[in-house]
Amino acid sequence: MPSILRRSRRRELILTKSFKNAIQEKVHPPQHSPELIYCSSSVIDRTNFPPSPSPSTVKFPDFARPSLTLSLYRSPISNLQHHPIHTLPPELLIRVFELGSFDDALFLITISHVCHPWRMLAIHTHTLWRRLSFDSHGLRLWKERIARARGCSLDITITPPQHRFPDIDALALQLHLIVPHISRARSFELRFSSYSPFLWNTTLGPICHPEQRGNDSMGAHTFAPFVHALRLEKLTLCFPENDDSKEFGLFAGVAPRLDHVTLDGIRLTWLPGLYGRLTHLDYTHHGFTTGSIAVDEVLGMIRISCALRELRICFRRTVLDGEVLYLSHDGVPAGQIHLLQLERLVLAVDKSDIDIPPELTLLLSRLSVPNLHELHLVDLRCQPANRRWWKSAPFPGLRAALSLFEVTIPSSIKVLAMAGRWADHSSILSLAKCFRELRNLEVDGVEKDLVHMYCLSGDLPLHDGAWI
Repeated sequence: MPSILRRSRRRELILTKSFKNAIQEKVHPPQHSPELIYCSSSVIDRTNFPPSPSPSTVKFPDFARPSLTLSLYRSPISNLQHHPIHTLPPELLIRVFELGSFDDALFLITISHVCHPWRMLAIHTHTLWRRLSFDSHGLRLWKERIARARGCSLDITITPPQHRFPDIDALALQLHLIVPHISRARSFELRFSSYSPFLWNTTLGPICHPEQRGNDSMGAHTFAPFVHALRLEKLTLCFPENDDSKEFGLFAGVAPRLDHVTLDGIRLTWLPGLYGRLTHLDYTHHGFTTGSIAVDEVLGMIRISCALRELRICFRRTVLDGEVLYLSHDGVPAGQIHLLQLERLVLAVDKSDIDIPPELTLLLSRLSVPNLHELHLVDLRCQPANRRWWKSAPFPGLRAALSLFEVTIPSSIKVLAMAGRWADHSSILSLAKCFRELRNLEVDGVEKDLVHMYCLSGDLPLHDGAWI
């Protein structure tokens, strides 16, 4: 077949000398031996620096990639010597960059301007840019981070500064940027500490669109909208001061990988497609319903999320001006709800409560947890920074609650932790006797010696569970 080039423009395909020298330098890097290095206006002694790395002299650890290391630190300047930090494997540098980016959103921008090798390593490691923490920085920075993350999943966090009213317009712009990429989100976190009206409407409205339907000549069909959270694994929504009793249905009911949920101050439509595969649930009740209605609402959620391994429950009361519309769960049976895979149960009491909420004890009486290993009784009024809680009196209804625990909690638990107003030293020993396989007892953050307690009381546990 004749060439498309004219005869006058044809050139011989020969290996030029410059091309040959470039290949030779790439395969066999030259060794230089100047005694001094000239850096700007100062002279530095070469003996303080190691020689330039080469394939024959550099020893790489098992997890390193020698080709990547040499290509990163291969400088076109022949007499340029390398600092010892350049001998670190790229995997180790990537880990350092990742840890630094958790504390400072601009850390990756800073290290990418240190030197050319670090810039190439940071830009081409797409997982470093997956974390989007929206705070005081502009949206242009986050657009660039999304672009550099390429096809990696994203960790999205929106947490306005404390003691400042959330900027509704700024939140709307942030959600406008996030929603087209919500299908790539691996974690999605919204935390608000200051009150602002209609805050959940602004932030959750764009991701609450129902499933879209369309018609064509062949009939009706359904297509997946962009609000489906196909990669979402962890969801956190916290707004304790919320007064909006609206119920939200997220991600058009589709989040096949979701297994970790933390909720505080929000009502959600609990769909099996979203929450049926949960293994961890940290739920603080919104307070819009109380009594048996609140218990039925929580039981309906737990019945759908029957594969839970860890459950944390807290009931908070909210003062409302009007009545809240609540549609009861018809599928909640009258008997017990069985959580066969639950291993860790945390019962928390809000700092504003004077006594144990009746909803908490009623909920516990309706649960069956035969494989429970850990029971944690938490008092949110007891913060480690505040030492006043050490003098707090026990709950007035503590003895009745502990009697209920002896019936509903299996005797095979291994860990029991009590703090604050849950800790009644006169009842600890009798409660420990009910749990024959107890191995770890923690009271107010201090681990107790069970053998010493039994000796003081005159009772000694035997290996077969008997007492003397």
